[in-house]
Amino acid sequence: MLKNEEFALTKELTKEQQEAARNFIQVLFQEDLSEFWNILCDIDKSRIYGLYEANHYYDSDVELHGFVQEIRDNVRAVYAPLQGQGGISTKVRYTNEGKMYVYILGSGENPKVYPVGLMPETYIEEERFSQRLQISIYNDEFETLRCKLYINGKIKNNKINLLK
Repeated sequence: MLKNEEFALTKELTKEQQEAARNFIQVLFQEDLSEFWNILCDIDKSRIYGLYEANHYYDSDVELHGFVQEIRDNVRAVYAPLQGQGGISTKVRYTNEGKMYVYILGSGENPKVYPVGLMPETYIEEERFSQRLQISIYNDEFETLRCKLYINGKIKNNKINLLK
């Protein structure tokens, strides 16, 4: 059961969000690794590269292309029931950190709900801010901490979100 109280905002799914979620499933099961890489958000690409660097340090036989393929294979295994095109939710759910979730319902006797994470990425094009939706395959969990920060010579009580 999906609990909307876990999200900062729930609203109607836009056509762009729907297309991004459907495109993710389509691209995920294509053979072209570069298309999979290109739909990932920059944060996830950085994580994957950092994981690759750490693995390569301990095993010089690890190469980036194969490492990304292995990650894609793991993601494919999670979303395998959606190859036959599942039904997509009519709502999008926003986290406090700005990530969006679109849910796709699998088919079959006991269908499961599969979340697709979308991250809005902004860029400047012709001196205007534009946005595109990229896929996030990692689920971040944040923990709110109360702390004192030293700002402009004064101590202030603040809350900060730390990635778990």
